[in-house]
Amino acid sequence: MTKKQITIDDLAIMVKKGFDGTDKKMDSGFKQVDKRFEQIDKRFKQVDKRFEQVDKQLKEINVRLDRIENVILKQHAQRIEFLEEKIHRLEEFLIIK
Repeated sequence: MTKKQITIDDLAIMVKKGFDGTDKKMDSGFKQVDKRFEQIDKRFKQVDKRFEQVDKQLKEINVRLDRIENVILKQHAQRIEFLEEKIHRLEEFLIIK
């Protein structure tokens, strides 16, 4: 068997054939990656909208809770004032007897 000697030109042709089509495969892969990123961007936008809705609802709940808290504090203050007056009257009544 005789071995054929490979020249630099032969080697260059083999390397070129090996890389033929690689650019098309890479372009195809990049397009797929771009498509996936677009899908991810859409999902993030949806998530952002949901967070905005949740944030708005939480703000509304805080406003309502603040109102309830103010009403309860006012009622407690009135009740304490009423009980203090009642205790004062009881003390005056007990001191007189």
